[in-house]
Amino acid sequence: MNLVKSPLASQKPIQVRMQLEQSKRVFVIGDLDADLTKFEQALCSVNFNPSEDILFSLGDVIDRGEHSIALLARFQELGVHMCLGNHEHMLLESLLAKDKGYYRLWVENGGRWHLEATNEELAFACKQLLRCPLSYYVEYGTLKIGLSHTTCADWDWQNPPQDIQQATGALLWDRSLTKAKKPLINPSIDFSVHGHNTTQKPYWLGNSYHLDTNYLSGKPTIVELSTLIKQFSSM
Repeated sequence: MNLVKSPLASQKPIQVRMQLEQSKRVFVIGDLDADLTKFEQALCSVNFNPSEDILFSLGDVIDRGEHSIALLARFQELGVHMCLGNHEHMLLESLLAKDKGYYRLWVENGGRWHLEATNEELAFACKQLLRCPLSYYVEYGTLKIGLSHTTCADWDWQNPPQDIQQATGALLWDRSLTKAKKPLINPSIDFSVHGHNTTQKPYWLGNSYHLDTNYLSGKPTIVELSTLIKQFSSM
């Protein structure tokens, strides 16, 4: 299946590598579904300091709620490192490639807000989202941590495939790992963190951590990497 049809969207980085000092507080937040209030509450819950702390978003920031553009603007203000989610992918393919199939899927799954947005707001959204990679590979202290909207069981974090179609399917849409519920260990990473697959409570599945709680519990999950490292080390 041709998942990426827009020439601009096909140029998005598949992976960005970052090396972070372990003295830094680093947070990861799951799907927000365009709810700015819940995002701000999540930041307050961990006393997030934008001048000192680092925040990664696992995508699906937009759609369903009322604050898609406002959240993207807030992310820009805070310097959030954002992975692309499948909802952002639907927006790009709908607006840039004018793909009717993606457009129908997008509108049916929370994208109707764009009908009331201005051309300037939609242009801003496209510009911001085209900067987002599909994944981050974070070296934090001695650990190597993968961050993406979702993943598949055999994704190679050390040498990711450079085929944008394959990467988009694996990192933005795949649900096979969580559906199988097998605690598989991916040997190419210490552990990885993902949204996309809804759950009432975050959970480990092998060495992948899944935290898309907003849709089912009504509250997004934000977690500090140091907390996940302690959990991982004790397993």
